[in-house]
Amino acid sequence: MGLTFLNSTFLFAALAALLPLIIHMLSRRRVKTVDFSSLLFLKELERRKVRRIRIRQILLLVIRSLIILCAVLALARPTLSGLGSGFTSRARTSVAIVLDTSASMARRSEDEPLFDRARERAEEIAQLLGDGDEAFLVSAGRPAGELLPTGTFSVDVLRDALGAAAPDGSGTDYATAVDRALAFLGESRNLNRELYVVGDMQRSGWADAHDGRPAAVVAEPGSESPRIFLLPVESVLGNRSAGGVSVERKYGGASGALTITAAITNHSIVSADIPVRLVVDDVHVGQSGVSLEPGATGTASFSTVVDESGWHTGRVELPQDALDTDNVHHFVIPPSQRIDVLVVSAQGAPADRDAYYIKRALDPGGTRDPYACAEVPATALTYQEQGRFDVVVLADVGRLDSGAELWMLEHLSRGGGVAVVLGRLTDIRYWNELLAAELGSGVIVEPVERRNGLRVAPAGVGHPLLAGLVFGERLIDDATVTRAFRAAPAGAETVLELPGIGPLLTLSRPDRGGRVAVLYTGLDGAWNDLPKSGLLVPILHRTTAGLAGAGRATADAEVGDDLIVPYDAASVNAPEVELPDGRTVGAERLPGTAGGAVLRRAGQVGIYRFRDAGAADAGGAGARPHALAAVNMPADESDLTPAANGDFETLLGEHDWTIVAADTPLADAILVARHGRELWRLFVYAALGLVALEMWIARPRY
Repeated sequence: MGLTFLNSTFLFAALAALLPLIIHMLSRRRVKTVDFSSLLFLKELERRKVRRIRIRQILLLVIRSLIILCAVLALARPTLSGLGSGFTSRARTSVAIVLDTSASMARRSEDEPLFDRARERAEEIAQLLGDGDEAFLVSAGRPAGELLPTGTFSVDVLRDALGAAAPDGSGTDYATAVDRALAFLGESRNLNRELYVVGDMQRSGWADAHDGRPAAVVAEPGSESPRIFLLPVESVLGNRSAGGVSVERKYGGASGALTITAAITNHSIVSADIPVRLVVDDVHVGQSGVSLEPGATGTASFSTVVDESGWHTGRVELPQDALDTDNVHHFVIPPSQRIDVLVVSAQGAPADRDAYYIKRALDPGGTRDPYACAEVPATALTYQEQGRFDVVVLADVGRLDSGAELWMLEHLSRGGGVAVVLGRLTDIRYWNELLAAELGSGVIVEPVERRNGLRVAPAGVGHPLLAGLVFGERLIDDATVTRAFRAAPAGAETVLELPGIGPLLTLSRPDRGGRVAVLYTGLDGAWNDLPKSGLLVPILHRTTAGLAGAGRATADAEVGDDLIVPYDAASVNAPEVELPDGRTVGAERLPGTAGGAVLRRAGQVGIYRFRDAGAADAGGAGARPHALAAVNMPADESDLTPAANGDFETLLGEHDWTIVAADTPLADAILVARHGRELWRLFVYAALGLVALEMWIARPRY
């Protein structure tokens, strides 16, 4: 049993209990005593009367001091912990509910939506709240946010917010949501502070966004830190997903001939034969299939022909399973058009190295179809026109001046692509301290050299960039690297690797926009034989097309991403976007003369159609979409594996946390853990009683 003051700052006011004594001492009259013989017989009577008056004055002095003291203690809210429910008033409680509203919560479990079960669990928490209890409601979607703008003392308001909540297509971010909820509870003065996490406890939802490891909750535990209750809602874990669609033109073939590949992943614990359908412009045009072991990824390939003069929509479909959202992967096919590539070389670099091989691989005949390459030295990058180039390639430039850095970052913010080749001129310190963070790529740990060379290997099976280039676990053509850089990949996706060294080719999505590819070895005969292998041309073509697609809103975008599309500023007056659900909203115009539009935080899965609102009002051909974009659910939502108890040891550290099984009544688990009875009502009643007593004792007596 212990005594706690929830508003301990008021205890300083207890000194006011001395005020009656101080006033009494200051107001005492001091008179000179003069004896009269005729009054001597009255002294005994006076002595007895004075004694009664002094007793009454002392009693009033004590009562008045106690009135002040009781009032101060009532304001300080004293609480006794460890008492049962039958003594005094129940201690008030502040609760924060973290509710998972991510895409994975849309799956069904035993013919019941998993989110409905989570909402029912949260409503059980609401039933445990009483008068004066405070509640907060936080979403664990990505990004985490408040489902109630502020805390509420009304159970009905909390229930209304729970009823309005629904899963969206976003990812999961438990760690940030828990930190936000702990911050709310940290401002509460209630004795009982409880945090509830309700969801499927998906392990990827607790992971650090940069390296996939469990992210420890930031808030530091303390002696009065809130108790954390984890309320998992369990469901089947078997799932299959479609993603990573790649669209490649068949050069030299019929006009509009395309090869479309999709990465299919089996997230279940059993092998599966998975049929795959291809739909283009809402027409079923192809059927394929893959056989996958548990946890494996494979590719399904299709061939089709489209009209290259316009935009096309497509989707890859899998049979229904528990989570239907990731059984369809949307993509768009832009009109065939030239991709402008700016190759930036170092001042005075030899003519037979990086920039030379890049231009020869992209446009060997100088036809400028489909890649039109231009080359400038790094010192001239600042003077290039923004918006003219789809992709900028830094071909072992060493370092950039400040003007060139700003130009490149502006290019990314407009949705452009950047490819970086790190070779013999690379300034490691400059890369690590400036460019790596801005480009969302890994820092260089050290340069490495292997005289006998290391064979380039695929980092995983099924990546669209490697479609048709992998046989078993090896690339179809050997490429050997003798010199490279060992890098820590951070949040970048690894496509090619050097066994025992690390990533060789990575892809990343910087926060400012666009996409970035980094090759951690130079295109130099002294470093590797990539220029002579059969891998360089197809990989460079596919990488460049993907980077250019980022600027045309054709690259993979996820729910929550910004969609950026360029356009001719002179031909589009008021850009707007038709959302997948049919609603139309306005889009922001990008500053500058090159033109462009951006839709902030795409919130739905499906196809987005960018139009000119002015042309649409006038009718005619101008009302047709001038750009399309595809948005899908985050890929990490497809892995439904929940975090294990050992993960929570890392995630929650020294916090007081408990897992409450789905079949355990909350009242049994929660009410037992609550403690404390507030005593402030007792002190209020005591103060009122003392006031009445003081008035009775101090009443005039005639």
